[in-house]
Amino acid sequence: MNTVGGILVALIGIVVATIMDGNSFGALIGPSSLVLVMVGTIGVSVAGARMADVKRVPKGLVVSVSGKEPDIGNTVDELMRFTEVARKEGVLALEPLLEELDDTFLRAGLQQIVDGADADAVRATLEIEMQALDERHQPVIAFFKTLGGYAPTMGMIGTVVGLINMLGNLTDPAQLGIGMSVALLTTLYGVIFANLVFLPIAAKLSRLHALEVAQHEVAMDGVLAVQAGASPRALVERLESYLSPAERIGHQERSRRTSGIREAA
Repeated sequence: MNTVGGILVALIGIVVATIMDGNSFGALIGPSSLVLVMVGTIGVSVAGARMADVKRVPKGLVVSVSGKEPDIGNTVDELMRFTEVARKEGVLALEPLLEELDDTFLRAGLQQIVDGADADAVRATLEIEMQALDERHQPVIAFFKTLGGYAPTMGMIGTVVGLINMLGNLTDPAQLGIGMSVALLTTLYGVIFANLVFLPIAAKLSRLHALEVAQHEVAMDGVLAVQAGASPRALVERLESYLSPAERIGHQERSRRTSGIREAA
């Protein structure tokens, strides 16, 4: 929810600054300007995108608001557990445990091992999975960036239209100030939506995508280590190199922690 919170803080800052300057908040409200910017921006963005990608945009919006960051530490824990089983009971003993995995990418890699695929085949399969993930996510991220690029432009178009209408009716000088205010409001909306909504959402989705790719890289490295017969300690030391120093707790602590979780279950 930090995405929504950040946007609200920025909007509150604009409103408070407006009131502190002695201006009325009502001056920032213009339904026609809002419609022009929003409808125009969405329209031109959709015009340049595939419908298959546009249909994924609502889900991307939900993910940007409520999506959880991938837990790479949990991936290391899972791989350590599977390594322990493989070392003690053999690779085939992993198959009954795969149904417990929620991580479909990790499950696919371990299933390849159980099925007897060699390291090159496992790596190739997982790399294809990662490429498919990138091809699903990047168009949605690009769509929000496109929205952020077109919104200020649509705001400028609205301003020009407003100025044309204002200059076409100079018989009432008292209305010039009002007309200028309405005309400039569309530029304000375009800048606000671009920099307070669309681009922050794109940045959040980009970060979540990068974290998911990093998690997949850890999973792929770990799967290949399991196949190579690495010891649990060696595997943890290798995979923790992907983590920040503060997140590296070592094999002994991970083993103690996961043992406690299994006993509680």
